[in-house]
This record gives sequence, C-alpha cells and structure tokens, in this order.
Amino acid sequence: MRNAVEGRRRRRAVSLLASLAIGVGAVALAPAAHADTPAPGVTVVADPSSPTGYMVTFVYHNENASQVRLAGDLTLLDVNTGTTRYEPEEWRPGRYHAGGVEFVRQMVRDDDGNWSVTLPLHAGSLSYWYRVWDASQGWENKRIWDPASAHPRPAGDSFRVRNNDVLDTAYVPYSPVQGDPVLEERAQYELPVADPAHKGSVHYEEYTTILGDDGHHLGVYLPAGYDADRAEPYKVAYLMHGIFGDETDFMVPTNVPNILDNMTARGEIEPTVVITVGNHFTGTALNFGSYNQQNSADNLVRNVIPRIESQYNVSNEREDRAYGGFSYGAMTSSHVMRSYPTAFGYFGLLSGVPSPALTDADYDQIAGAVGENGMSVLLGNGFFEGSLDSREAMAASWRERGIPAATAQVPGAHDGMTASQLFIIFARDYLWKNADSRDGIPVRGVIPEAAQDGALSMTVADFGDAVELSAPVNAGDRLRLVGELPTVTVTDSRSTEQAGEGGWAVSGQADAFTSAGQSLAASHLGWTPKVLAPKPGVSAGATVATVLDGGPGLATPSRLGSATAQGRWGSTSFGADLRLEVPVDTQPGTYTGMVTVTLFPVD
Repeated sequence: MRNAVEGRRRRRAVSLLASLAIGVGAVALAPAAHADTPAPGVTVVADPSSPTGYMVTFVYHNENASQVRLAGDLTLLDVNTGTTRYEPEEWRPGRYHAGGVEFVRQMVRDDDGNWSVTLPLHAGSLSYWYRVWDASQGWENKRIWDPASAHPRPAGDSFRVRNNDVLDTAYVPYSPVQGDPVLEERAQYELPVADPAHKGSVHYEEYTTILGDDGHHLGVYLPAGYDADRAEPYKVAYLMHGIFGDETDFMVPTNVPNILDNMTARGEIEPTVVITVGNHFTGTALNFGSYNQQNSADNLVRNVIPRIESQYNVSNEREDRAYGGFSYGAMTSSHVMRSYPTAFGYFGLLSGVPSPALTDADYDQIAGAVGENGMSVLLGNGFFEGSLDSREAMAASWRERGIPAATAQVPGAHDGMTASQLFIIFARDYLWKNADSRDGIPVRGVIPEAAQDGALSMTVADFGDAVELSAPVNAGDRLRLVGELPTVTVTDSRSTEQAGEGGWAVSGQADAFTSAGQSLAASHLGWTPKVLAPKPGVSAGATVATVLDGGPGLATPSRLGSATAQGRWGSTSFGADLRLEVPVDTQPGTYTGMVTVTLFPVD
C-alpha cells in the first residue's frame, strides 16, 4: 500500500481483520502463583502474566508486628494523562513510578512472622519503605528501611531517621514486553553492575562541620580498584541532597554508585570519587531551618573539600571537581557559584535551579572568574515537574557568556528516581568533557539550521495483509475483539523557517467493517492511543469509546497524537490499543475494515 499525499496531508490505510464466532466465552488470565514465601527482602521473578514481565515480592520479617504496609514511590503517572495516578497493576507504556503521593499496600503475615506482598513493577531502581506497627518496639506507623537491605548506612540517627522519612530501593530488570527505551536504559545503569570486580565501595564517615558540631556524616564512594597511590589524582563529584534528604540520598535511592560502576565498566566515564554531604547541621530543626544554604556552601568549600583532598587521592583542580545538587541542593548552587565561582568546573542541577536567582551581574561575575568554557552547567527536571522554559532561559544566559550549558528532561516527578535519570545524563554526557579541561585537539563543526529543506513524513510498520484482531470475548452485552495498531512513526526534519511556530498532528478514521453482505458501522471500533517513546512536547490523543459505550468510535477523525513546536523534531512513534465491540447477536463472519491514518502540519 502506498502513501498518498493530498495537499499538505499524508495518509496511510491499515486493514483490520476480525473473525466472529458466536458462543466464544470470556478468557480470564490469573497471575502466576507463588507457593512459598521468599526470604526477607525483595525477590524479582519473571512472570508472563505481569504487564511488565516481572512480579516483585517484598518480604519483611517481624513476629511481633500487628500490621505492616509496603509503601513507596510506586504509584504511576502517565505522560499522556498528567496528574492522574494509577496502581502498579495498571502499568502500560508511557506510565512511570513516581513520588509525590505515597503508595501504600497492606502486607499479609504467614505463620512464621513473614509479611509479604507481590506487585508488577517496571524496570529500574524504585523507592520503597515499610510502615510498621510493633508495640514491643513502641512503633506506630514507623517508617523503616528494609532490614534485609545490604546498603551501607551512617552510624546513629541520620536526618531521615530522625524525620521518620527513610527509604530503600528495589532493583527490577528490563523485559522486552515493556517496550520502552527509557526503562531499558534505566535498567542498564541503575541496577548493580553485573561483574563484582567492577563494583566500587560505599562508606560513611563522621566529621565536624564548619560550625564546630560533631556527629555529622559524609558519604564516600570509591570506584573499583581505587588506588591511594595512583600518580594521577581521581576526579571527584560533591553531591548535595534536597530539603528533606541527607547524605544517604545520592547513594540510595539515586543510585550514584551503581550508575558510576556501570559507566566505568563500559568505559563511558573515568573512575570518579563521589562525596555526599549532609546539610542539616544548622540547629536541630527538621525543616528548612536546619539546612542553611550559605552555611552549606561554606561548609562544602572551606571544610569538606580540604578534608577530602587531604584524606583521599583526589584532584585539587577546579576542572576535576563537579557539583551536583537535587532540589534544595540545586538551589544552594546559587550561593556556591556567587561565593566560590572558581571552586567547580561542572554543575549538575537536578530538579532545582539556583535560588536566589542569579542576576545578570552574577552571570557576568561568575563567567568572568572562570573564563570562556571554564565550566559547564546542566539543568534538568522531570516531565511531571513542569516545563523546561525557565531552565532554557538560564542555559541561554550562560551560553551568551561563553559557558557551555544544556537542559534535560526525563519522565519522572520530584523524587530520587528522577534524580537518578538526570544524574545518568550528567555523568555520561557532560562530566569531565569540557573542551578546555581535556587533553587533545578540540574539533568544532557548525551545521546551519537550514542547510537544506527538511520534510515532514510518516511511516507505518509492516502489518502483513491486515491487522488480525483477537478472538472475541463475551462481555455480557457485547463481543469484544482487541488488537494493536501498527507503529506509526512521524519524522520531522523541517527547519524553523519551514515549520514556523507550529507542530503536527496525526489522526485516524475507520470505515465500515463488511463480511459477505453484512456490515458493521465504523463507530464500533474504538482506540486508546499511546506515545511509544515519551518526550516533552509530544502527547497521545484521547481514548475514543465505541458506540456501545456511547462514543463516536472511529467513524469520525480522531487524534492519534500530536507534537508542539518543541516536541516535533526528529522521529516520534505512536501506537494504539484497538477495540472492536459488537452486539452479541452479530452474524458470524470475517469482517474487514480500513483505518486511514493522516499526518498534517499544525500552525
């Protein structure tokens, strides 16, 4: 079948084939049974009945507890529906586990005092904790780390412990059924490195803050094979947590050790030392009062850095130091940049921006202190945190002054899982890559935006003779057949001059289904569109109900997906869950209809 161009539109027709056999019953799929309770901790089992390809069992042992709940950042947000929350069992491509609303699920006790619950979870490192009622320990809704976890913890009560706000991490592999390159990449970096020989070490050490207080801790990650006598000192990243975090956050749940282990093993980054700093040391409050930004900046540069450089084989050169901050830690960069502009060569600002905001005079002063190309800045956030507009403006302010700056957005909310994804980008694509701090000969090429005319085009994946719908399921008042629309990919290489300020949209419309003189109106076919590789500025169309549910079906043109001027660039792929619903007394036969998919520019 060939593409037909009509005016400014591009169309493609897809044939659908449905076979109806009266009397077919409904099919129920049951999850795989887990006969024996696994050992305490987290157990991941491949399961074809799971929407993600895996079932994850959490087991906590406590014979004295009267109630235990699994909690965590495990509800799902959908890039196509915004703030609507979904349960783990409702996972589908485009949905991601996200913080902001605590997931809670009751756990069940067995005769041995093991409390357990099993869920389908997608790939990556996922934040969870337990809430425990145990009168023998005076616990009522006590939030605890998983005692079966092997993650190192600082001695005594860290800020998160005092604030009843601890969290742990479950590691879930990627399954091809998830069909999401974002999740595939997360599994490659966030899960523990496969070869133990490439695994670095993590420990915490007590130190005295710049205010003279003892009992506070630094987290230290040393790469595999760390050599205290190596001739070339190691590069080092100093990482600052958010307002309700502490020195454990970048270790767990942001998983910096796993990320760097995997990157180092692949040769994507040179071995790097990481220092995490607990910043709640100004007083004893459990809120903003104990995290004084200027005190934290002073403590880092004047106290922590000299200590680390005297104790470990790390570089004391600015171009070999990086600053990373999440949320309030990113905001604290304002004080670091203004007070100590030559302390760091790299800034990774994750889910936060310098605050107080930098003025034009600040930008001039900092850029003047480090010189052109003297440092680089990455500003990133999660898709569910809002647009990148303010960060784009900040990046432009840096670039105007000769400082490399970029932005990034990942599918996530304001949580450690988003910080993990952004740190992957920061470490892999930006750390230790400034032109003036690398050995070798810089090579530069300029590709003009309108070097040649681009095009807006669409392709549809091969579907053979027709898309075969499933056998019908009797749903009581109707027969339901389901299937998948072949992948529709839009590629937009147009210049800004060609496209103007617009984007594009793809719509679909069906015609009647016919079989040996019998006919079913196109309104009997509905769909649920989806973006197969979510990115900012791209959205799927709304679900279209069939006529049996009071909807128009695809008898009228319906949006499959669209892109704004921001999201239109490159290639974007869409799919859709198809649903043909017909009355139970429909005549048997093989019904064939056609769905025409149309691409058109949007002004």
